[in-house]
Amino acid sequence: MTTCLRSLLRAWAYFFIFRPVIRALFFDAAGTLIEPAEPVAEVYARAAAAAGYRVEAAAVKRAFGAAFSGLGDPAWELHPHGDAAEREWWKAVVCGTFGEILRGPLPASFGAEVFDGLFSHYADPRAWRVFPEVPGVLAASREAGFRIAVVSNFDRRLHGILEGHGLHFDAVVTSADACSRKPDPAIFRHALDLLGFGPEEAFHVGDSRTADFEGAQALGIEAFLLERPHTDLRDFLRGVLELGGK
Repeated sequence: MTTCLRSLLRAWAYFFIFRPVIRALFFDAAGTLIEPAEPVAEVYARAAAAAGYRVEAAAVKRAFGAAFSGLGDPAWELHPHGDAAEREWWKAVVCGTFGEILRGPLPASFGAEVFDGLFSHYADPRAWRVFPEVPGVLAASREAGFRIAVVSNFDRRLHGILEGHGLHFDAVVTSADACSRKPDPAIFRHALDLLGFGPEEAFHVGDSRTADFEGAQALGIEAFLLERPHTDLRDFLRGVLELGGK
């Protein structure tokens, strides 16, 4: 046997004998487990109309996209509780959206008239629907012996939303819980610490290349980029099992 072949066989044996086993599956939330039950722009336009502001859903869609992507992370350092920082961040998104459409300073009452209603609306589980394959994938994951957790750039409303849909996890880590947003590694570390695993023992799935795929991999967590409708969570679980998880 040649020296080169011996080296290849040793490398192969090391990989399959000593490679860490995947023990935990991390799931993103919005776009991965759940999605809004109605188009966001239509909900926003309806909330504005109820307060006396007439706006078109198409205009809301354009302005919301700009406002949502144009803000940085919540101001964690200014608020004693992560959820307060998230709420202020979402208020900036809503006011930025309507400020762009209405082309003028919003009245002081706008927050109470529009934002509060929208924030409450999206706390209701009925405002969200679960992707069809999710219950089966979560059940199969548990049956395979995995610990399962959510790692999401969401505020603490997510806990009630998931519970309201009967989706239960070993841990639910929102950016409000961790005072950190993906792709920052701190939110992933928070989830790993809760479950007692190292990065090499986890596999994360989400629909954002930057936040989910690159964010997890930067910490040494295997990652699967979900690209609906081309792939869904069944493809993710199949890939984990083929890799040799558990």
